[in-house]
Amino acid sequence: MSKIFTLKNHRNLPKPLAWLLAGLLRLYAWTFRVRIEDPFGIFQNLDTRVCTFAIWHNRVLFAAPILPKRYRKWMTALISASRDGEYISTLVKCFGVHMVRGSSSHGGARALIELRRAMKQGYSPFLTVDGPRGPRYTIHPGAVALALSGKVPLVPMLFNAKHYWQLRSWDRMQIPWPFTRMTVTVGKPLELSPEVSIDEGCELLRQALMEITNDYM
Repeated sequence: MSKIFTLKNHRNLPKPLAWLLAGLLRLYAWTFRVRIEDPFGIFQNLDTRVCTFAIWHNRVLFAAPILPKRYRKWMTALISASRDGEYISTLVKCFGVHMVRGSSSHGGARALIELRRAMKQGYSPFLTVDGPRGPRYTIHPGAVALALSGKVPLVPMLFNAKHYWQLRSWDRMQIPWPFTRMTVTVGKPLELSPEVSIDEGCELLRQALMEITNDYM
């Protein structure tokens, strides 16, 4: 009997399959009616000003195909060091996104060091602040610690779909409907002073993210 291909038997996602999936994501995202709200001009200055972007885990699925290349080329994504993260990293490479491997549960300290190095090279970290395991809409300290140590603004950002399916995962992952309206909202940057504690910074970020979070379901 011939062997049947299954992902669980492969540590890496085959590149042809990754390119196929990336193409399907691009095609799907092309149907969205995307509007970018960036009242503070954060995106326009990414080539000269480093910041730390913070988003919710349940909005990350279409981030790469939605964001224009001229913006995402200045960002670096933190992707889990797990096997699932290996699949995701192979897929994300198809969009030309710079990345660092690690998470709060796998290689967190090393990941922060790598992110600091990327920031010195001009990349702005892009982190899901309640991942990889939640609880949903709860801030983990990594993004705040990174912004404080790097002395850069902490920027809340969200992808809000008008209509979407919602999975029964821990984060209630949102799958936007085809042709729905998608709003990319860049919130007011938080300039955290050295006197701000990690806990205080996490609460300020949680409030800032919730202000731009639109859950229609």
